[in-house]
Amino acid sequence: MLQYFMPHKYKHILNRDCTPKLEYFCKVDEVSSVMPRAMHVHENLVEVLLVYEGSGIYTIDNNKYIAKKGDLIFYNSGVVHDEFGGNGSNLGTYCLGISNLKIVKLGNNKIIEDNYCPIINCNEYFDDILSMFDIIRKSIDIDGIHVAEFSNFLVQALVVKFRIIIEKNGDVKQIKEPSLATKVKIYIDKNYNENISLKSIAEAVNANQYYLSHIFKEETGFSPMQYVTRRRIGEAQNLLINTQLSITEIAANVGYNNSNYFQNVFKKIVGYTPGSYRKRWQV
Repeated sequence: MLQYFMPHKYKHILNRDCTPKLEYFCKVDEVSSVMPRAMHVHENLVEVLLVYEGSGIYTIDNNKYIAKKGDLIFYNSGVVHDEFGGNGSNLGTYCLGISNLKIVKLGNNKIIEDNYCPIINCNEYFDDILSMFDIIRKSIDIDGIHVAEFSNFLVQALVVKFRIIIEKNGDVKQIKEPSLATKVKIYIDKNYNENISLKSIAEAVNANQYYLSHIFKEETGFSPMQYVTRRRIGEAQNLLINTQLSITEIAANVGYNNSNYFQNVFKKIVGYTPGSYRKRWQV
């Protein structure tokens, strides 16, 4: 028989005055992962993804990364990202949306330091973390009204384990001087739902609009106005999945005054109407 005694004096990772809450949980298999998921941001929560199978390409805060089986992907609140970058191989992920998170040495709704690479491999912790994700998934299916409390406790344990992995294996990102294209993306990310134009973007970053367009397309693969559309549709996807707002309300929130036009643009980019897309994602 083995018996271990736990030390009761230790530094807390979580702020004891805040209890993290699991807002949503999803398992995305290789079929669903190929659905386009445009750029978006979560203002009041953290997302953590576990790649349990295959690989994918992710764009996070203006940088592209390849994530593979065993990798954790961390999105702090306010970080622009796409979730299922596509162009990968048999990609399968678990995703947690966590609110009310406060790590002692970080700000509200941050899971990782801003200067760290947001993708870190689990290494020897992979099996344990995968098992905890599986337990949450199974409890959602069978535990009814008690699932929220049970899942919140598991999320707290997972957050502590995530921080152990981050502190052990995290890498500091290479800091680059923001390029003109990066400045344009930052401006669009803040103003995508306004009456925005190439002229207004150029004025905001103090650049010639034709030169700006060339540089932006060269660095991102999109024209500035195509990126505006992708940001709008990405936020619309986010609202369709995570809220009960009507399609007309969502269209207005992301910058479209004409709901029919919004639905046409959405279908052209995503391949589904907004209503069909919502049905595919919501349980």
